Amino acid sequence: MKPIFYTFLLLFICSGLYAQTNGSNPDLAPNTGGVGGKLLEQGSDQPVGFANVAVYNIENGEMVGGTTSDIDGNFTLKDLPYGDYRLEVSFIGYEDEEMMLELNNSERFLEVGQINLATGGATNLDEVVVTAERAIMELGLDRKSFNVEKSVAAVGGSAADLLRQIPSITVDLEGNVSLRGSGGVRFLINGKPSGIVGSDPATYLQSLSASSIERVEVITNPGAAYDPEGTAGIINIILKQKEEDGFNASVNLNAGTNNKFDGNLDLNWRVGKFNSFAGVSGRYDERYFQGFRDQEGTLGDSLFSRRFEFDGDRVRKSTMMKLGTEYSIGQRGVIGVQANYQLEWGDNTNLRTTQFFNSESDLDRTSVRTETEPNEEKDYELQLNYSQGFKKEGRQLSGQLQYSNNDENEIENYDEIIVDARDVQIGTDRQRSPTLEGRDRVLAQLDYEQTFGEFKLTTGWRSTFERLEEDAEFQTFGVSDFQKVDSLSNLFAYEEDVHAIYATFGGKIDKITFNLGLRAEQAYTTSKLLEPNPETFENDYFKVYPSIYAGYSFTEQTTLQASYSRRIERPRAWALNPFVDRGDPFNLRAGNPFLLPELINSFELNVQQQFGAGTITAGVYYRQLNDIISRITRIQEGGVSLSTRDNLDRGRDYGIEVISTYRPTEKLDLTISANGYRSEIIGNNQDENIDQNGYLFSGNIQGSYELPWGIQTQFTYFYRSPGVRPQGRIEAIQSLDVGFRKDILNDRGALTFRVSDVFNQRQYRFTTETGGITTVSEFQRESRIAYLGFQYSLNSLGRDNRRDGGPRGGGDGGGDGDF
Repeated sequence: MKPIFYTFLLLFICSGLYAQTNGSNPDLAPNTGGVGGKLLEQGSDQPVGFANVAVYNIENGEMVGGTTSDIDGNFTLKDLPYGDYRLEVSFIGYEDEEMMLELNNSERFLEVGQINLATGGATNLDEVVVTAERAIMELGLDRKSFNVEKSVAAVGGSAADLLRQIPSITVDLEGNVSLRGSGGVRFLINGKPSGIVGSDPATYLQSLSASSIERVEVITNPGAAYDPEGTAGIINIILKQKEEDGFNASVNLNAGTNNKFDGNLDLNWRVGKFNSFAGVSGRYDERYFQGFRDQEGTLGDSLFSRRFEFDGDRVRKSTMMKLGTEYSIGQRGVIGVQANYQLEWGDNTNLRTTQFFNSESDLDRTSVRTETEPNEEKDYELQLNYSQGFKKEGRQLSGQLQYSNNDENEIENYDEIIVDARDVQIGTDRQRSPTLEGRDRVLAQLDYEQTFGEFKLTTGWRSTFERLEEDAEFQTFGVSDFQKVDSLSNLFAYEEDVHAIYATFGGKIDKITFNLGLRAEQAYTTSKLLEPNPETFENDYFKVYPSIYAGYSFTEQTTLQASYSRRIERPRAWALNPFVDRGDPFNLRAGNPFLLPELINSFELNVQQQFGAGTITAGVYYRQLNDIISRITRIQEGGVSLSTRDNLDRGRDYGIEVISTYRPTEKLDLTISANGYRSEIIGNNQDENIDQNGYLFSGNIQGSYELPWGIQTQFTYFYRSPGVRPQGRIEAIQSLDVGFRKDILNDRGALTFRVSDVFNQRQYRFTTETGGITTVSEFQRESRIAYLGFQYSLNSLGRDNRRDGGPRGGGDGGGDGDF
């Protein structure tokens, strides 16, 4: 398989080189020139379509040509007489951009490359100020964008708290994110993968401050140009970035009840061809948790029951730093370097009380177990990015190289006292489980795109290399010290290399927009159990991932969209490691080295409708799943349950989703969403049939209203109905968050106040039935919290809207070469 894959890779590279050396300027009338470029949103690199582009004569100020960008952000103006011009770009919700041009016989057509548009534009006309506010939700071709920059619904919280406000997204007790009920979610940061996020998304999201986020994009059916990892789709988090000329700074400070603090400082300095930035943020979050688990069943011929009660506290302290710069090479190239660093400390304490009852329901004995878990995690990431435009219209070459490292260590300590029914001590036990984990990841990617009139071809190559080693011990206390139990400890290593080539082709024909894509991937994975009994598990596979998108515009307000994509969920290292976590001696957890990747075929059909006071998008979706990776509980000797992961045969989900924005008055904005689906699961667990099917519904209502004295208020209500899961069911959950914002200091600053889960209803309840044992569980982590916050921004000094330090066209850095 390797020779075949590398043959395809060689052909791909050759075709890319051919594309770079072929192409021509658009047809131009004699003694005239032209200009072309691409409009992108600053920070996200998403295309800005339908923006106004105008060219003015410098001498008399008259407009000599104008157009609008197409849906991919590209624009072209031709047949302009030779001369000096000013190019202006404007669009509602974005700041205007302008640059100087010179067209002459030696450089007839000028390709200006990418023009980045900053959001939140304002125009001053004497004493009248007109500010363009972005909508809460914007509907794109393949994504839904939720603008949260000024949201007060998650002020003081983490990114995980913010995601709870987004339609179709749910976040569980441990910070794991689901999209439309599926946990296979992949995260991007500013449109790019991040090794820090990929190694442990839940930890990253709980460390990242919500105030650092500008926008969240939800892509439920990504195309072939995206990594197919993540069966549910992609969540792209766009961080706030200041890229105006001069110096910019912003600070956010928040404090919450019961010892919760966070803050961040972002700095940006843009001068000439350099754009440098730095940022630091810190969080301290202390939350109590409590819950219980009731179990009853049969052991042999006897009935038994036991009750577990939990009462603890979880402390997280984190610091995140970033430092980087971008440099404009000539007129069309940009190279950038960035370093990210994250340090997190944690200290979890839990008092676990377990009562054991006999067949007569009489108390037999009680275990009181004190558990502490200090941990520390360090992550760093280095990125090198490069993009190059060309003189000839509609071509772009970009690449990135990324290295990330993650080191984590934790120690689980257990001190247990056992008493009988008369409260007489009958035993003690001390155990300890230290774990060291190290992970290295390298990513290399190269992309080339070329536009042919209304059509665009994109090709790319990407390779990732990941290495992980985990040393997990289980120790018991002897006479004077802890002793390692070799049979209950292990040393585990995991290697994963994935190589991909891909291509997409799309465009517009009359009212039809389409995009076709194909991605071929070769994966090499190896799991190695190095101790105590060496064993190797290999799983190499070659797969193809097609994607199809088509849209039809009935009118400017009504669009029909249909899409299909094939995706994969690869088992993570923690799900493969067979080490048994004995934190709860009667409810063990372990990985499964025999796990196979889960595959999904996803289909969607959506209708988008704009009307005077808002928008609505309604759609149906169908997901066909094979080799479902699912949590499975197995009952062992003595009624001990072992929770692990396994592949179930197949399943399917089909559902309906509706999202609507509505502005009935100038002061009131509403966003209403509903998602309902039926889930069917077919599988077996050690000869036990665990087929499950049922319905689940979730809804989200978010509203904002402008009160007197310039106070903005916002609320978010969430509800999820009861539903099924393998071997059991989950109960309903709901919550209400409210917040207020008041701009101060000439709108440079703001005061915020927010209360999350006002009625303290965010409780997680579920039931599991397997092996003759029924378990009813309920957990709650502190969620009703009041936050007070302060935000301040220092705007740019010495503003200059041009993309670099010099004029565009004729002159500097152009020459007669292709770059």
